[in-house]
Amino acid sequence: MWVNIILIVLAIEGIILFYYGLQKQSQLFFFLGLTSFFIPVVYFINGFTFMPLVPIVALIITYIAKRKITLA
Repeated sequence: MWVNIILIVLAIEGIILFYYGLQKQSQLFFFLGLTSFFIPVVYFINGFTFMPLVPIVALIITYIAKRKITLA
């Protein structure tokens, strides 16, 4: 019960950090927001099986988004 509540709060915090990273064009906040958002999503979908892939996916999305922001 408490784990679910904490993970939902972490996902909301991730969305806020993600939005802040987009506004300030900060790769660090963008990465932290994506990581904080993806950890609860992966946990709720599949448990701990794909948890080590979360930072890798977040880094790839951050890199792609940074290239799109600078090119635009």
